Amino acid sequence: MMIKSKYKARKILANNIVYFRLENGWSQEDLAEVLGTTATYVSNLENAKRNTRIDYIDLIADTLGVSIDSLFQERKPIKNHRISRKSEE
Repeated sequence: MMIKSKYKARKILANNIVYFRLENGWSQEDLAEVLGTTATYVSNLENAKRNTRIDYIDLIADTLGVSIDSLFQERKPIKNHRISRKSEE
């Protein structure tokens, strides 16, 4: 599926962060905790509202256990990306 926009790379990255976060069974809060940031920051990344540094993209890839290039592969957009925090289960 092609994503059309002036922020195409940001939207692809955002979608893939959601994709791989869900593959790990993590909530936004879980990912934020591992990254040492806030759930708000993760949400902004996942909604393509925030730009980020390449070094941070490297950290995200390492944290999610994927390669950087896999974070920029186009995938079908993820619609529902909410998951309960592991400690809430």
